[in-house]
Amino acid sequence: KRIGLSLAHALVDEFSSGGKSSSVGLTWDFHHKTKTSFEERHLRLLFEATLKIAHEQLQDLINVPGQEISGSQKPLLSLSIMLLESVLQWDFSSTSQLVLAGTFADDDDDLRRTIVYPESWRSVLVNVDVLSMFFALFPLVQEDNIMTHRIRQCLIQLCGLHGAIFANEESIIHHVSGVMKGLLGLISNVASCSSDECVQSDYTENMIAITEMIRQLLSFHSVRTICAVPEKFEFLNQVALLTIHCLNDASKVPEESESLMGAFDELLVTWVKLVHDSQAALHDHNTPGVIADATSLLQFFHSISYRIVEKYIDTRLDLAKFNALVDEEDDGFQDWETYGDQLISIAALARLDAHSTLQRLYGLLHDRIERLQNFLNTTHDGSHPDFVTFLYEHLHWLIVITGYVFADNNTGETTVVPETLNELSKSQSLEQDQLVNIFSNLMSLLDSVSLDSHSAQAISCSPQVALSLFWFLERWVKTYLFADPENYSSLSTNLQQSYGEASKGGKGNAILEFLIAKLRINFIMWNADPDVLVQIVNLMNVFGQRSAIRNALLQSEQFPPLVNFFIDHLSDLPEVIHNSLIQSITIIISYSPNEQLNAHYFSLISNTIENRFAAVLHDKSFTSRYQSQEVMSQIMNGLEMFNGLALAMSDVNTAMIYSFISRFFESFVDLVRIYNNFPEVQILVLRLYTDLIKNLEFATLPAEHINYLNTCIVKLLQTFSAANLGVNRASSWEEAEEEPYSDVSVVLELLLSLLEMRGAEEALAQTPNAVSPSTVVFTGINILIPMIKENMLKIPRLCTLYIRLISRLVESYPGRLVELPSDLLNNLMISLKFGIDHNILEVSHLTFQAIMAMALYSCNATSQHLADVSGLRPHLDEFLKLTFEQLLFKKLDMELVNPAGSCVLALVCARQDAYGSLIQEMLAASETPLTGELESRLSNSFQHLSEAFPTQEVGGQRVLTHRDVAMTQARRDVFLRFLMGVRGVLRVK
Repeated sequence: KRIGLSLAHALVDEFSSGGKSSSVGLTWDFHHKTKTSFEERHLRLLFEATLKIAHEQLQDLINVPGQEISGSQKPLLSLSIMLLESVLQWDFSSTSQLVLAGTFADDDDDLRRTIVYPESWRSVLVNVDVLSMFFALFPLVQEDNIMTHRIRQCLIQLCGLHGAIFANEESIIHHVSGVMKGLLGLISNVASCSSDECVQSDYTENMIAITEMIRQLLSFHSVRTICAVPEKFEFLNQVALLTIHCLNDASKVPEESESLMGAFDELLVTWVKLVHDSQAALHDHNTPGVIADATSLLQFFHSISYRIVEKYIDTRLDLAKFNALVDEEDDGFQDWETYGDQLISIAALARLDAHSTLQRLYGLLHDRIERLQNFLNTTHDGSHPDFVTFLYEHLHWLIVITGYVFADNNTGETTVVPETLNELSKSQSLEQDQLVNIFSNLMSLLDSVSLDSHSAQAISCSPQVALSLFWFLERWVKTYLFADPENYSSLSTNLQQSYGEASKGGKGNAILEFLIAKLRINFIMWNADPDVLVQIVNLMNVFGQRSAIRNALLQSEQFPPLVNFFIDHLSDLPEVIHNSLIQSITIIISYSPNEQLNAHYFSLISNTIENRFAAVLHDKSFTSRYQSQEVMSQIMNGLEMFNGLALAMSDVNTAMIYSFISRFFESFVDLVRIYNNFPEVQILVLRLYTDLIKNLEFATLPAEHINYLNTCIVKLLQTFSAANLGVNRASSWEEAEEEPYSDVSVVLELLLSLLEMRGAEEALAQTPNAVSPSTVVFTGINILIPMIKENMLKIPRLCTLYIRLISRLVESYPGRLVELPSDLLNNLMISLKFGIDHNILEVSHLTFQAIMAMALYSCNATSQHLADVSGLRPHLDEFLKLTFEQLLFKKLDMELVNPAGSCVLALVCARQDAYGSLIQEMLAASETPLTGELESRLSNSFQHLSEAFPTQEVGGQRVLTHRDVAMTQARRDVFLRFLMGVRGVLRVK
């Protein structure tokens, strides 16, 4: 039996899709047919025979308790479990997604988490005895980690059964009921473990696996099915207790909290999906029974949601206290980013019982804020005792959780008050309104920690709490301040009174005045903490994005002093925020109610930038001191501020900002020459021009301004080339950077931005001797190509930018290719060859698009006698060969079928003469012996492919466009049939 089980396992591995089949020089067709044959004739029989052996072993364990259970002592049990796991993870040909012929699985390919089993397996898998056997084995094999892991994987698959394997709804309900009963036993076992057992790795792994089983079970079945199961509420209640148990264990054993919170996350995702499905079912008016089921489920969720949320809050506070005592490595992410998905789900549950959640948050916040205020009122020595550290950690997490409960963060959309919170606010008096009271509490905290930076109390304050408060305000302002009643069927009167516009009887303007005052204080208080300042600037950006807030800000008496404050104190603030601060202020002032005020504010900003920048450049000692750290820092800071202006550009301020920045264009170019050995300065200049191009509204500029910009960019690129051509790019500075060769990346971005400019080429059409964007781009390409080496293209971002640029260039100006010097054209073509078989899908996709555009141009130029394209033909022949090699002999992602197909059609149109001989040449070089039968099959496939080609009449009578070679559904069907017919016999393993 041991030999038989081992042999059976080897056969399953050999015939599976998991990449373990032997490389024996056979075609994909042969491998696929043998797999399908094995699957249909032998796999289920092997599984059933193995089940019998496993069942015998189970009976032995039950009849003779106390046996040592290990792979060496119980080889039959171990081998049978191993084989059962392999079979349950088999990727069935009849139910799996379409796989492109010739696609061999790699050993490192991810297996799908849940397999779809065919109907023929119904009797063996939809079987209460089989299910019971696996649930019975699970607790018995715990002494052996390998067997335990494999049983867990089997149960995960069985819990996720769905689809055609079930005969009817009744069988689904029966199966779900059986799984729920089995899981209730597992939940009971794991929930009874002691704290000492919680630290053991197998406990944590079991917990994670059980939560995954639960998620698998509940993810694939409808609300109606779940409600039809008798054990549903007992099961769901135990899952709720398990959810709380995960949190309990995480707080008791902080060292294991990350893993245990992973198990909690599985359950949390499951709860949120059930809630969303139930809420969606309420709108299914065609089946009243479903509405009743959904209502009963939602009532249950309402009853347990607060228990989970309450425990989550307590756990976060316990872990915060633990983390305050240990030195954690800073990964550069804030907690609201690291735990964002988790907090979104917690907020969804919290809003089911918003009253209880807000009551809890209010109580905890009020207590911590009051204790902190008492401390700050009594301390005079700047001390920072442990209990204050814990208070700050608690406040940080309470603020973060409150921020997620209060508001969503829908980027680019109008954020509205969550419906349940709005309804709760409407049901309460203004004095009792929980939303209003919690916000007032937090503003009381902000007031208490906004102190004179020289006071003893300020030394005791926490930058983390300040950062969290301004993060909260960024979310809150988007949603609540000056909320527009037009976005609601009925907005709470309390919210309108507390945060609405003054013109409508609201007190929102007073809130804004309060926030402006606190901005100033905190800018001084945290001037050495860039994180806090960046977050404050983020809040100011929200002020600039919302027109109602922006207008109120511009009308505020505090705004002019605020702008003056920022300008006057700019030198005292960290350089890292100068860029974003200038951008934020400029955006706001650009909407000043009159041009005179706008010009006044802008002159404050521009004069400050000019004075600081010019003072450095015109200093007599600049030529001798330009390499000093102090001078370089001032130069880089000035460039950052100019960049802030560029980022603030819009249709209302382009002319004003351009007029100012353009005065320094030649100075910027000179800086690239002066700092020829300092890439960090060059990058800032290049980034400035790139952001200028991206944000300029060219329709608002006269042609001479556009021409001047293009002329300066050409000078910039030439100066950059002179500084860098021939320089060894693999310098120590490059190796130290997170993104090596970032200066080259920025140049690529700059040229891409020029290609995507709208209207600039047309605006220059009437200007004599104008420098067009295309001229700038080709100049840049001529400069860049000698600098870019093959090792640089191994960097994903740089490679993607480079191929994207080449692709857009060829698509936009195919006619310019024939005018290029032969060495430059050859280099461009080499770049495209590099992109055909690339491991980054976007690179291959862009490459096929570029080749298609070039082939269409060549075809049209020839048929319409537009130009001599003889220089392109050798390259097109090479692309035709490489593209067919990719399609027929190499690994091909299904996402590339459309772009590769269109590319082939265009190439065949352009090089019809070379097409026939090329195919014969490639097939002759195939690893597959070409028998008469095979030659006939391949000939038919290629003949069939010709149905997708544009007709000869179309190609000869008019200009071909992208539409003529686009992958319509009909063409895609033809192309896929061709690939399925040919790749299967040409790809060999």
